[in-house]
Amino acid sequence: MKSRICVALATIGFTCIALAQSKAPPPNAKDVPVPNRPTIPAGGKDAAVVNGTLTAEEAVRIALAKQPSLESVRQAIIEAQGRSRQLRSRLLPQVGVTQSYWKSRFVGDEPDRLQLTNLNGNGTAAVLTQLVFDFNHSSDLVRQANALKLVAVHDLARAKADLMLQALEGYYIVGEARRLVAVNERNVSNRNQQLDLARARFNSGLGGPDDVLTAQTAKGDAVISLVQARSTEDSAKVSLLQTLGLDPQTPITVGEDGANPISIEKFDEFVARSIERRPEVLRAKASIDAARFGARAAKTTSAPVLSGNVAFNSGDPGYPGGGSTSGVGLILSVPLYDGELQAGAVQTANAALKSAQSDLATVQLQVKTDISQAYLAVRSAEQQDSAAKINVVNARESLRLAEGRYRSGVGLFLDIINAQAALLAAETAAETSQADVYQQRASLQHAAGLLTPP
Repeated sequence: MKSRICVALATIGFTCIALAQSKAPPPNAKDVPVPNRPTIPAGGKDAAVVNGTLTAEEAVRIALAKQPSLESVRQAIIEAQGRSRQLRSRLLPQVGVTQSYWKSRFVGDEPDRLQLTNLNGNGTAAVLTQLVFDFNHSSDLVRQANALKLVAVHDLARAKADLMLQALEGYYIVGEARRLVAVNERNVSNRNQQLDLARARFNSGLGGPDDVLTAQTAKGDAVISLVQARSTEDSAKVSLLQTLGLDPQTPITVGEDGANPISIEKFDEFVARSIERRPEVLRAKASIDAARFGARAAKTTSAPVLSGNVAFNSGDPGYPGGGSTSGVGLILSVPLYDGELQAGAVQTANAALKSAQSDLATVQLQVKTDISQAYLAVRSAEQQDSAAKINVVNARESLRLAEGRYRSGVGLFLDIINAQAALLAAETAAETSQADVYQQRASLQHAAGLLTPP
């Protein structure tokens, strides 16, 4: 009985050795090449704007100079200046000149016609009018217009701050996309090495054909991911060029600039200073001033108006009543009934004033909220970035161990596949978290009113 068992075991052992020494057929797998990267032909009208590697500061400067959307906001300031000049004209002298010509034909008896020395004539009149007093109605309207012009100025400051934030975010996104391309290029390189390792193990008879097929598939997936990463970077560049106001054919390469951390010693003081800087708050205060002057002007809508004029008339001396005359006069206009025009104006202006005051409180609360959210987002992003960097170190070590075990014949090739996938995920998360830190810091700068045009 024992001899039969020994014979059976020996037979099984020899069979296993024979199977181990027999070489499996090679796998029928096709290699996936890395395709050439498609590009937009360089050129366009802005090709000379970007020289060399673009910095974050240069990106902001170009956006402020080239972005056409700012022009409409600038024109709003010019429009407000025009309204102010129109209203200011009420306080300045008004000069008018008239030229007249007449030709008369009289119907009647000859004696009546003989009384006229000249039936035709012409005359010139010049009148200078000056507002003397209208209970400061015109002055208050001018002050309101000046305050509204200041509102437009703060609108431009806000538009510039928003554009600066968009330019910085676009810059950091392009930098992230470029680094992710590098991550995927390393992934393809690693998959190539792992494919070579699987083939070497197979050729030596120590590995199976399924390992080669698995490695080949993993490389194909890596190539696809690389193509997607390149496409993402190219799209991010086009979006950045649009934000900068440049032609999409403009060749561009971003640098490694990052957003510096913001030092906050006392949060309450930081918030208070930020509220004073934010253009939205300054705009709301200017709107209150405009509404206050508007309310004052509304109370004198139907007030008496006193004006003076100086007139000079020059007519045909041959015509009866002709010759040159001059005079000085005062005109007092006292409305007796305005159909509740002034009452309605006062009601409207007071409502506008209360609304402006409410808007200021709302904006101040929004600024505090923006700063608090941005502050928390920065701290969270920084913590995630720190953890992501540690994960990259651990993932690389895990891959090193998996490859070592496989080379030694004590590990599975699937362990390498999983470890490489974990490394790709870790490096991707690390680059994403780094870019998120930069973007959140820029958002905090924006919330604190620190993004001001250079």
